[in-house]
Amino acid sequence: MNARLRALLPYLLVLAGAAVLAWKAMHLGYAPRGDRPGPDVWPRAILALLSVTCVVRIVSLLARPTDTVAAGVLDQVIGDALPDTEREVPVQRFPLLLLTGIALTVAYVALLGTLGFFCDTVVYVAALIRTGRYRRWPVIVTVALVGALAFMFVFMKIVYLSLPIGVAPFATVSLALMQLLGIR
Repeated sequence: MNARLRALLPYLLVLAGAAVLAWKAMHLGYAPRGDRPGPDVWPRAILALLSVTCVVRIVSLLARPTDTVAAGVLDQVIGDALPDTEREVPVQRFPLLLLTGIALTVAYVALLGTLGFFCDTVVYVAALIRTGRYRRWPVIVTVALVGALAFMFVFMKIVYLSLPIGVAPFATVSLALMQLLGIR
């Protein structure tokens, strides 16, 4: 089996599996309830995203040069044109930041019941961005607040998940935001 087919095979198999599962999801028997989405909506949405991802990857693999020697020559020609400072950049690793991210995730899960989904997510997203060495606080705060609100809206209003609201005074914030967003 040649290298190109070997690289394409997993994506073709996943795409075929997604097609079979999508066909099954289209034929689910259920009685619709008013304006609420049925049980087929999320599987179909996920399968559609999975299919798009596979198609994009298949197209990108097919668009690559077929001859690895030609690709190597192209890299060599481009590499010769680059100044010495741009040729190879050593990869930096930050194990302490990785461990900090893991600890933040554990703390996020542990504090979810106390702080509530919104407050805990704001703190978690802001802490993760800062741990990732981003320094602009106005951007960090904006992304954390807007991201937590977006997650809250999607999970509670669209997906109908019951998320923890936390204990006082955090429950007050959660309940006020739920009322503002029209979440019951």
